[in-house]
Amino acid sequence: MRNGVERTGMPGRRAFLVKAALVVAVGIIAIVRPDVLKAFFTFVLVGPVKVYHALWALAVFILVKRMIPRFNRKISSQKIFGRFYRQAENITPKRDEQLRSLKARTDRGALRSAFYWLLLLGDIALWRTVGMLSDTWIYIIVLFFVFMDQFCVSVFCPFKWLAGGKCCSTCRINNWGYLMAFSPLVFIQSFWTWSIVALTIIVVIQWEYLYHRFPERFYETHNAALMCRNCTVECTGHRKLR
Repeated sequence: MRNGVERTGMPGRRAFLVKAALVVAVGIIAIVRPDVLKAFFTFVLVGPVKVYHALWALAVFILVKRMIPRFNRKISSQKIFGRFYRQAENITPKRDEQLRSLKARTDRGALRSAFYWLLLLGDIALWRTVGMLSDTWIYIIVLFFVFMDQFCVSVFCPFKWLAGGKCCSTCRINNWGYLMAFSPLVFIQSFWTWSIVALTIIVVIQWEYLYHRFPERFYETHNAALMCRNCTVECTGHRKLR
């Protein structure tokens, strides 16, 4: 889930409504006919390949793509790569001090976000331990978290005040979203689930490594690509002028 609120017009609203309808439909089916969901996930597509294999491959593709510069189209995830960095003009000692101050504040926000997320995972672990969450419901929770990523973009993002950012483009923890969404899969002991969690951890490691090595790429004080006047994404209903 990404920090800040970006409204992306009709396509964004359409994606939000589609994901919301999917989460509601799957939730209802899980309550009324859980056997239908099991049959769907284990349905044979071709040969030994089942639906859950295809979903696993899709998740792996999305995660690997996030780590390759050429496949990142939004500045919120592009900013970690040097090719998308646009050095701001008139970098002064005062601005360097501002960068250090911003970094310290957002680092505290990142730790705060991680703490609350671990508390949520702890709750899920407790429910799992006492037998209140089956594998099916773990998958539904993951689907809900994936939907919440779109909710944060389209409606309201709690990480705006938790992590201390102003929008998705400047979000300190943007690439943490996949780890947050897929982390409940750790409670299902399987190669298919644990491999996805492992990949999300690698995504975060890449993000954090580049963040600590090149912090100037992550803040609009030094990266002109993140400045509002250069933004090409609709924000709070108004498109920023280039």
